Amino acid sequence: MKQLWIEDFLALVETGSFSSAAALRHVTQPAFSRRIQMLERWLDVELVDRRTQPLRLTTVAQRHVPAFRVLLRDMSQLRSRMQSEHSGSARIVFATQHSLTMSRLPCLLERLMRGLNRSVNFSVRSENRDECVALFLRGDVDMLLCMEEENDPLYKLVPETSRLALGCEKLIPLSAPDEHGRPLHVPDEDRPLNLLAFPPDSFLGRIMYEHGFITLLQHCNVEIVHESVFLAGVKEMLLAGLGMAWLPESLVQRELRSGALLMLEPVGDVLKPLTLQLGLYRSSRSRYPEAVERIWAMLGD
Repeated sequence: MKQLWIEDFLALVETGSFSSAAALRHVTQPAFSRRIQMLERWLDVELVDRRTQPLRLTTVAQRHVPAFRVLLRDMSQLRSRMQSEHSGSARIVFATQHSLTMSRLPCLLERLMRGLNRSVNFSVRSENRDECVALFLRGDVDMLLCMEEENDPLYKLVPETSRLALGCEKLIPLSAPDEHGRPLHVPDEDRPLNLLAFPPDSFLGRIMYEHGFITLLQHCNVEIVHESVFLAGVKEMLLAGLGMAWLPESLVQRELRSGALLMLEPVGDVLKPLTLQLGLYRSSRSRYPEAVERIWAMLGD
């Protein structure tokens, strides 16, 4: 099986038609169709129901689309890792939460790349917090950067793991402004407060329901109008004026300076900011222990 065939199949999934997928892959439609057929012959499974219009994937193909995406990612990472080893360089893989990928990790990597020569390269796995922790515990990544509650650092789960404290991240209550520059969404006895929330079973959802949402729900008439683990999506809904939300302060610095977002003032125990710790962990099972040790020494200094 060729990686090319998997890329073709996923292009077909995304576009929904042979002609659009062929154009996306810069080949003629007959050539594209032959490549899909070669994948089907290799699998000995029909992926496309060619008896229907418009195009429809078979049930077995639909069920395994996520597995194809994981396989393509793993193949690409394996190729990159082997090329790095062949050239004598180390490739260090970070796992980090989506919001930290945008707000904190770029500065960290920039600092490391200034201090290290080109013998060390970096890859990033950006996932929700629970998946990042799972990747780290399985040994699939070399380092983990994540948010933590002050009394619940991850190294309690993995005693042999080393941890560096990298400061704090403050979750602050926010709203877009109205036409007069005042917060559009604040607690009001006369109307429900629209809330952009995180799923209760997610990391931030668990924390916010314990420390922020419960208090808000007890004191205000709250309506949850959007719920997502993707902080970038919550931020866009916030900017659109859909409701108020707690977000990491580092993620909205530009919007706070420009006035596109406003930080809400606490009212008693309601709308209080929440401070989380930032922890960096290194795996004891890294394939590049010397490179990890160099990184650790740099950041420790």
